[in-house]
Amino acid sequence: MNRNFSAHLGASLSLLALSASSAAAQGFNIEVGVSAASVPAAVYGAAASQPGTWNHFVPAVPSAVVPLTSLAGAASGVTMQVTPGPNGYNGLISYNWNNPNTIGGDERLLDDILDVGGTFASPAVNSGVRVTVSGLAAGFYEVYTYCFAPDNYLPGNGGVPWNTLVDVTGSIDPLQTVGALDWAGTFIQNETFAKHRVAVAAGQNLVIDLSHEFLTFSFASFNGLQIKPAAPPPANYCTAGTTTNACVPALTASDNPSLSAATSCILNAANIEGQKQGLIFYGIDNSGFSPLPWSPGSSSFLCVKSPTQRSGAQASGGTTAQCNGAFSLDWHAFQAANTGLIGQPWSLGEKVYAQAWFRDPPAPKTTNLSDAVEMTYVP
Repeated sequence: MNRNFSAHLGASLSLLALSASSAAAQGFNIEVGVSAASVPAAVYGAAASQPGTWNHFVPAVPSAVVPLTSLAGAASGVTMQVTPGPNGYNGLISYNWNNPNTIGGDERLLDDILDVGGTFASPAVNSGVRVTVSGLAAGFYEVYTYCFAPDNYLPGNGGVPWNTLVDVTGSIDPLQTVGALDWAGTFIQNETFAKHRVAVAAGQNLVIDLSHEFLTFSFASFNGLQIKPAAPPPANYCTAGTTTNACVPALTASDNPSLSAATSCILNAANIEGQKQGLIFYGIDNSGFSPLPWSPGSSSFLCVKSPTQRSGAQASGGTTAQCNGAFSLDWHAFQAANTGLIGQPWSLGEKVYAQAWFRDPPAPKTTNLSDAVEMTYVP
């Protein structure tokens, strides 16, 4: 087996392993509060739309290692602990404040808090807490961290949000600032919660750091946490061919396709040779498939298993003999405008494997191929 082929096969096997581990991922709901009476009912899904049993976590720093109950109310083997953050902890108190605008499950989740604010450990770095969740099944997760200050609305409290900084180790999303003067009647990212996406390997902890924002005394809040299994983001696999003019095309997807078209899914093929015709094609089942050499002497590989579906032909634009051409495909618009395409009707969790093809007359088989991207249908 040649070296290039081994690399292609290894990438495909890695993707299959990630997909399998994501299927085994576990969901959890955790409410941080001083009173067990504040725990939301199991029908309450909060921002993650994830109903199920809510764990009641009694706030303390450092806390005990607390076992978590699954969404079904069963023992899970997963634990959670809150400890001082990397720069220490100078926090205040845990308390319940009856915000007049929150009701029902929102009130139970948001009106109880652990204040993770206080003074700074030094003039330049902040202090806070670290939340460590251990024992999670390997997989990809969305982490919703609730950081609403229910008493921020009161006159005399400065008229500015008491923001909380939230960072999840290893997340593909950056540190987020969360804060709002008052409850808006609905969950809004960066006002009442942070949302991070992160892959957790077998034996790896989920680590969340929370701290306050300003370089002086300040407040910050921690109301609870939801850990939700999710589809991994679009992932590239296989290796692109090199064109006659040394272009290495790259195919990317802006996001996973959505059954409700809640988020846009745009496929972009960049670094295509200028003034070439081409298209993007896809398949729906790569099981048992290994990439195939496109043609004797070609550096391209066919990375999508038959049967495949073509989109419409496009012109790459750009400049002849340069690598500034491109193709683009609005996935949802393409699917909506064409009936009878393979894969339709789509279901949650179904896979899509896409690749770009384009003309390159001096190349073997007079054509070349990009790398490929794997996508997963989400709600």
